[in-house]
Amino acid sequence: MGIKKSFCLFFILLIASCSNDGIMEKMEQIKTVGNHDPETALTMLDSLELDVRDGGEYVRNKYDLLRIRLNDKANHMPSSDMMIKKLVAYFEEKGSVPEKQEVYYYAGSIYRDLQDTPRALENFFKSLDFALDYPKECDPIMLRNTYSNLHYLFYMVKDYPDAQEYGLKELESCRQTKSDVVLPFNHIAATYLDMDSMRQAEAASDSAFAYIMQSGDIHKYQESLSYLLYYYSYMEKVEKARKCMSLMESNPLENGDYCTSMTYAFYYEALGKKDSAAIYCKKVLEDAKDTLYMYDAAKHLFTYYDELGDEHNAARYAKAYMDMSSAMDFGRRQELSATVNNQYKYHLDKKKEQDLKDEKKQYKNMFFIVCLAALLLVCLGFIYHIWKRNRHLKEVVALLEENKAREQQLAEREEQNKAIIKLMHKTELEGTAEEVIEAIRQASTGKKEMTAAEWKQLYYAVDALYPSFKDKLVKELGNYTEQQQQVCYLMRIGLSNPQIQNMTNLSRPTVWRWVKKYDWVLEADGKITSK
Repeated sequence: MGIKKSFCLFFILLIASCSNDGIMEKMEQIKTVGNHDPETALTMLDSLELDVRDGGEYVRNKYDLLRIRLNDKANHMPSSDMMIKKLVAYFEEKGSVPEKQEVYYYAGSIYRDLQDTPRALENFFKSLDFALDYPKECDPIMLRNTYSNLHYLFYMVKDYPDAQEYGLKELESCRQTKSDVVLPFNHIAATYLDMDSMRQAEAASDSAFAYIMQSGDIHKYQESLSYLLYYYSYMEKVEKARKCMSLMESNPLENGDYCTSMTYAFYYEALGKKDSAAIYCKKVLEDAKDTLYMYDAAKHLFTYYDELGDEHNAARYAKAYMDMSSAMDFGRRQELSATVNNQYKYHLDKKKEQDLKDEKKQYKNMFFIVCLAALLLVCLGFIYHIWKRNRHLKEVVALLEENKAREQQLAEREEQNKAIIKLMHKTELEGTAEEVIEAIRQASTGKKEMTAAEWKQLYYAVDALYPSFKDKLVKELGNYTEQQQQVCYLMRIGLSNPQIQNMTNLSRPTVWRWVKKYDWVLEADGKITSK
């Protein structure tokens, strides 16, 4: 005890020195301690209260939930449901899946201890739903304990089929978590007894007894052995009952354990030792606080004294038996059983309705995803079509550009060829033009009347040698006569005034005047002198 106090003091000092950032970590450590020593964990948790109240909303709610958890493990009975209601509202809105599983589990535990079976069932079922819907996220040990509590609640209202169902699920969960299977075997055996299935009850009891013997820790299983002693005695399996009795370590007449006292009464009844059974039944009536045990003890004593013919004691215990019957209110139990069954069916219907809603939502989401995928495929197809069309257009454009380039190259080559041909033709014309001009110069020394064809040859010759001359002529003269054109062309090849007069038969003044007037002719393309 001194070591435990020292440990708590050390932990309190350690907590006092930590910052708010470490509070959650410290609460996790306290939670671990509480799994095997809840009283010590509660003392450690008290030291955190001041720091927690200065923390955030989440930290405060986690602290309160941990306190409820530790009180439940320490078997401290709750006085109200105010705290758990607040926690359920908070974690339902803001909690994670494991936190929702936990808060609903402890809400069920509180309503169980407050003997509000319908609400206890409702909350245990909600915790169960989270555990089954999210198996990877939730606590498997808490799931096992949920099955155990559901078995207990259905058993207490005499709904044995449902109690048996959850007892078997508890056993399966224990095997999956590799935890102790004695308790679920005891639950299954008790249910089979009340269902008058003696063979199955005996098999379940044998499994529990074998596990206890294999464990080698008889002291740990004294309570379980007490239940097994009751089961074997009830089934009149005397030899097995004696084996259990030989392992019991305490005498209920000394320690006031009314549960074990009732078990001993059944054991001695099975052995035919009715006097000893009566002694233990009286002890139950003296010490018990549970109406059910007192009911069984009073009934047993009434039968015992009635068989002895002791009318006084028979009447006395008959009255006690009737009082216990009234206190137990079997009608109320039947009503509660119906309420629980209705609550269970309501939960199943509600869960089925929720499953249908979820399924409908899932199909709706799936339809939306399919539509989105179809739209995406259409968009991708359209994009592919556009890309392919653009690619084709690019190819067409490239071909057009290539053709255009080829046409341009051909045009350039054609222009080059034309230029070459023109140059060749020009060269040829220049040779011919010079001959024509030279012939006219020679002919101009005397009188000569040129024909229209000769004048055309002269024009062609001058145009070939001086391409811009004709444009210059049009620009300077505008409208001109044939004679004016003849004079200008003769001036352009360098003939003198008399030579022009000889070739045109114009008067001397006219020729002189025009030569002076058209002196710009000699400036065009360079001046040509007569040879």
